[in-house]
Amino acid sequence: MTRSKLIVLLALFVVAGCTTGGEVANEANYVRGDLITFTGTETSPNGAWCWFQDERVIVDASHSEHPVLLFTSISASISDSTEQGDLDLHWYGLNDGRVGMVELYDRLGQDDHNVAALFQMENDQVMALFARHGSDNLAYMRLSEPNDASQWGPEVVYEEEAGVTYSNLLTAGEGVSKRLFNFARTRGWNPNFTVYNADSNVWLYGGRLLKSEGRPYMKYHGNADGSKIHVVATDQHPRDFDNSIYHGIMDGQALYDSYGNVLDRDLSDQDAVQPKALTEVFKGDADNVAWMADVAVDENDQPVIAFSVQKDGRDLPPKQGGLDHRYHLARLTDAGWKQAEIAYAGERLYSFEDDYTGLVAIDPQDVNHVVISTNAHPLTGDPLMSSADQKRHYELFEGVSTDDGGTFTWTPLTSNSLEDNIRPIIPSWDAPQRVVLWLRGTYSSYTDFDTQVVGVIQSR
Repeated sequence: MTRSKLIVLLALFVVAGCTTGGEVANEANYVRGDLITFTGTETSPNGAWCWFQDERVIVDASHSEHPVLLFTSISASISDSTEQGDLDLHWYGLNDGRVGMVELYDRLGQDDHNVAALFQMENDQVMALFARHGSDNLAYMRLSEPNDASQWGPEVVYEEEAGVTYSNLLTAGEGVSKRLFNFARTRGWNPNFTVYNADSNVWLYGGRLLKSEGRPYMKYHGNADGSKIHVVATDQHPRDFDNSIYHGIMDGQALYDSYGNVLDRDLSDQDAVQPKALTEVFKGDADNVAWMADVAVDENDQPVIAFSVQKDGRDLPPKQGGLDHRYHLARLTDAGWKQAEIAYAGERLYSFEDDYTGLVAIDPQDVNHVVISTNAHPLTGDPLMSSADQKRHYELFEGVSTDDGGTFTWTPLTSNSLEDNIRPIIPSWDAPQRVVLWLRGTYSSYTDFDTQVVGVIQSR
């Protein structure tokens, strides 16, 4: 169903009447805060996202009195073919509650890997860049009108030499040399990058970032002034390799390890180092298979990495392990990388992907505040059984650390749910409030889901 006009949903968003006191944590479908449901309408029946596109959620705060939350999601439907795999952009006025949705692409594909990365440009236009899950060589770009999420220009298509998966929009460089990059899995199933030419409104191939015989998984995060990019990598997919976690820095021209040592002076060619050439943050093995979840920078502009570790997959074929995951947090300090296990992450989301967890999100404004999704008690690992239906569900917990991420105190954000709560994300917003978004519902696989995008706005 193609829709060119903005769909305003002023009367349709749902606020669940949950009070904020911990004394009601035992009620069914408890949420600490007022729950906002952004999806669940006729034209946006539900939504989901993968976690290897960034930024999936942004706050347009260019007008401080009227900040606007924006995100994209992929819809799914069993009965309505017109709603299978739409790429929908949602926006929400954080001060006035106005909400709306625009379809950026009709039936892009019912696959949560197809969500867009968003980037707000200097002229206050928002760029949305997206691609399918490697099924073709095309990447798509659309630009909004400045400060107007309801109006979007036509698609601009970039064709690669290989299948394209994921989009990650970040800047690197200084002064007139600062450029906008998109990092994606393309040639050789490896991370490559393109460079945006604003004058001609086109993307040009830039080079290969890393080279591996497998498919390394990547997360990226810019430093405070947008001049450098923190690069976080695994060896391969955790189904294929006992992953470690690695970190490096890209400045738009070269690649460095965590401490500034040059690894690759010329990223424009096809010669690239392997992930293991980066600085090792966490050493994986058969009893500790790692997969990153989120990256941020602390008050000293140093990287912080959240990741999961599968503990029970040694010598097991697929679908047999993944019943015991843990969340870890790593920080780069003057003494080097320090990491610690911070919580039980519970079971795999579904049987074919033993390493999929509910995920963990770092607050970009306060890296000592995280939100985790788990179906186990964070401190004991005991199964979380909902008193509402006597079933095990993924719940959200907020964690606060007073020792720079070594240990956390956990408070339920949801409890006694009738559905799962997964894939939290906290967008960057320099304000007295914090936004937490997540998916709530049934998630059976990356192409089979019925989850609503929901969230709360909290005081810091």
